[in-house]
Amino acid sequence: MSDQSENKRLAKNTLLLYLRMFVMMGISLFTSRVILQTLGVSDYGVYNVVAGAIMMIGFIMSSFASASSRFITISIGKGDYDDMKKTFGGILAIQCLLAVLIVILAETIGLWFVKTQLLIPAERMTAALVVYQFSVVSCVINIITIPYNAAIVAHEKMNAFAYIAIVDAILKLLVAYILYVVPFDKLISYGLLMLLVVIIDFLIYYFYCIHSFAETRGKILIDKELSKDVLKYTSWTLTGAVTNMTCNQGINILLNIFFGPVVNAARGVAFQVQMVVQNFATNFQTALNPQIVKNYANENFERINELVKIGTKFSFYLLLIISMPVILKIDFLLSVWLVEVPEYTSSFIIILFIINLVHCALANPLIFAINATGDIKTFQIAEGLCLISIIPIAYLLYKLFDFSPNAVFFVYLIVETLTQVVRMIIVLPKAKINVSKYMKESLAPIFLVFIIVVPISVVIKLFSIDTWFNFILLSLIDVLLIGIVIYFVGLSKDERNFVLSKIRRKV
Repeated sequence: MSDQSENKRLAKNTLLLYLRMFVMMGISLFTSRVILQTLGVSDYGVYNVVAGAIMMIGFIMSSFASASSRFITISIGKGDYDDMKKTFGGILAIQCLLAVLIVILAETIGLWFVKTQLLIPAERMTAALVVYQFSVVSCVINIITIPYNAAIVAHEKMNAFAYIAIVDAILKLLVAYILYVVPFDKLISYGLLMLLVVIIDFLIYYFYCIHSFAETRGKILIDKELSKDVLKYTSWTLTGAVTNMTCNQGINILLNIFFGPVVNAARGVAFQVQMVVQNFATNFQTALNPQIVKNYANENFERINELVKIGTKFSFYLLLIISMPVILKIDFLLSVWLVEVPEYTSSFIIILFIINLVHCALANPLIFAINATGDIKTFQIAEGLCLISIIPIAYLLYKLFDFSPNAVFFVYLIVETLTQVVRMIIVLPKAKINVSKYMKESLAPIFLVFIIVVPISVVIKLFSIDTWFNFILLSLIDVLLIGIVIYFVGLSKDERNFVLSKIRRKV
C-alpha cells in the first residue's frame, strides 16, 4: 500500500474516532447525571466502590490489551495467515487463563475485601454482593473481548470500532431510561443492566470479527513461545502502568499532606479537564499506532520515520489549537462550569496543558515506535525511574521551602521534559529513526510555532472580558492566528501542498 493511501486511511480513521469520542462524551455526561439522580447518592456510591474493587485490576487488563494489540498487529503486518491465526489463538488462550485467575482472586480475596473492609450500609450489603458478582462476570467478559477489540484496531477498521462504541453509549443511555421506570431494586437492576451491555458488546465484537477476519475463527491455541513473549512484554508494560499510577497517586498524597483536601479537589478538576483535552490527540494517535507497528513488521523504517514525524507534529498542533483558547479564558470557563472553583484549579490546568504538549504530543509517537520493536525493558526502566523521581523531589521542596501547591506540577513539567530527552536517546536508534531528521523536521517546527503562538495569545488575552461572546470571538481569532502560524511555519512545503489540495478538493 502506498504512503498516500495510508495517509488517506489515517485521516479517515481519525475522523471516525473523533465522531466516536463526541457521541460518547455527550451521552456519558447525560447518563451519569440521570443515573446519579435515579440511584441516589448512597447507592451510586455503593455501586462505584463495589465495582471498583474488581476493576482495580484495570491497569493489568490495559497492559494485556497493549500486548495483544502489538502482537496481533505485528502478525497482520507480516501478512502470514498461519502466523496470524496462531497469534490470535495464543492471545485468546492467555486471556482465558487470565480470566480464570481473576475469578479465583475475585471470589476469595476480593469477596473478603468487600464483606469486611468496605463501608457499606448493612441493609444494602445483599444488593452490594449481587452487584459485585455482576462486576466479576463483566470483568471476565471484558478480558475475553480484548483480542477481538485488538483485531479490529490492528486491521484499522476504525469505522467498526467507532460504531460499536457508539452502540455501547446508546445502550447505556437506554439503561438510564430503563432504570428510571423499572419497579425493582435500583442498585441490583443497574448492575444487571450494565452486565447485559457488556455481553451485547462482546457478541457484537465476536460476530463482527469472525465474519470479517478469518484468523479469528480458529481455535484457542497454547503456544509456549508466544506465551513467553507476550508475558515478558506485558510484564514491562505493567511496570510502566504501575509507575504512572504511583506517580499520579503520589502527587495526590503530597498535595493532601502539605495542603489538605481542598487542593486535592483542585487537582481532581484539573485532571478531568486535562483528560478531555488529551483525548483529542489520543484519538488521532489510536489511528496512527497500527501503521507504525505494521511498517516495523515489514522493516519499512523510512515510513516509520514519516509516521513518527506526522504523529509528533500534528498531535502537538492539535493540542495547541485546543489548549490555547481554554487557557485564555480558563477562569471564566471554570466559573461557568463549577459553582465553587477550588483555589489553584486554573494554574494547575495551565501547567498540565503544557505537560500534555510534551507527554502526549512528543512522547506517545516514540512510545508507539519502541513498543513496535518489542524491546521495551530498558525504555520502561529508564522512563519509570525518571517519572517516579517527581515525588521525592517535590517532597523535599515542600519540606524545605515554603512553595505553593503549583511546585509539584512545575517539577512534573521539568522532569517530563528531561524524560523526553531520555526517550529520544533510547528510542531513536532502536526504532531506526534518523536523529538529525527527527530534530529538524519534527522538533524544530513545533518549537518555532510554540514560541510565536504564546506571545500572540498573551496579547489577545489583554482584550479578554468575561462574556460568552468575547470568549467565542477571541477563541476564533486565536485559532485562526495559530492556524496561520502552523501553516506557514510549522508545515513543510509538501505538507502545505497536501493541505491545499484537500481544501481545493472539498471546495
